[in-house]
Amino acid sequence: MSCDNPRSAYDMTYCAALEMVQSDRELNEQYKKTMGTLNADQKKTLKSAQIGWLKVRDNACAEDSTLLPGCVNEKMAARIDLLKRIERECSNAGCDSAQLSRIE
Repeated sequence: MSCDNPRSAYDMTYCAALEMVQSDRELNEQYKKTMGTLNADQKKTLKSAQIGWLKVRDNACAEDSTLLPGCVNEKMAARIDLLKRIERECSNAGCDSAQLSRIE
């Protein structure tokens, strides 16, 4: 079975779950890298936003007690991109507090 061409609903779910685990690992690594570029106040702001984002993600990507892996993967990819932009911006030009507090 290849995740490049899943053949059944089981395959699609398996591949989405595998992507979710990998994305979660990447998200945690990027969060740590981004935090490393911030001062204490900025870290507090980003941490608060990250907690808020997790709640929004969890609420948006569940139906009753069913997790929607595709939704989780989309939200995590967007968050990883945001964290990368924040890291780049804070390292080069200075941090934008509006970016640090984004919950999406």
